[in-house]
Amino acid sequence: MKLNPFEKKLVQHPLRFWLQNHVEAPLLTSMMPKPMPSCERALEIGCGFGNGIQLIREHFGAGHITAVDIDAEMVAAAQSRWQARPQGVKGLSFSVADATLLPFANSEFDIVFDFAVFHHIPDWQAAIKEVVRVLKPNGYFVVEDLYRAAICNPLSRRLFEHPQQNRFNHSELLTVMRQAGFEIVRDRNAFNLAGMVLAQKVLR
Repeated sequence: MKLNPFEKKLVQHPLRFWLQNHVEAPLLTSMMPKPMPSCERALEIGCGFGNGIQLIREHFGAGHITAVDIDAEMVAAAQSRWQARPQGVKGLSFSVADATLLPFANSEFDIVFDFAVFHHIPDWQAAIKEVVRVLKPNGYFVVEDLYRAAICNPLSRRLFEHPQQNRFNHSELLTVMRQAGFEIVRDRNAFNLAGMVLAQKVLR
């Protein structure tokens, strides 16, 4: 499901990027094994206006980042934003893609990122299976997302447009990830409103 106009304005706000860069990214990287594993090829699902690309580069050291979003407007905006920067789009690829049907080969990426995107996806279970498919063996899935209690309430429904059926809480997310083939390395749960997960694709 695409963002509504209000949420598009919200995710573009400088305060949102400040929080991502100075609060969320350090929390996510603190969950990673030390030393940081090699991250040559990264995939960001739901790139929005491109904020996550800088976080992945600066905090995870990705060599090449593929950024996708279901909204062509968002992909164009992210690509334009990075083309305007001195380093341009070197090491970046952009495409319109559905998270439940990713246009990539099996075992293509070292790491996949979800920065508060899966709560927008009606069939989020299918999206998790796709992440498993495109990850290399032992690859990592970095998740930061919102849960049922945060989006299925009168205030959220008034301001945003989120799917209201088939939503998840922290334990439900972890269960589906384990069933799909992930080992949960670290996780954080903020009162079942939001959470972070570092998961690794298990060799089978």
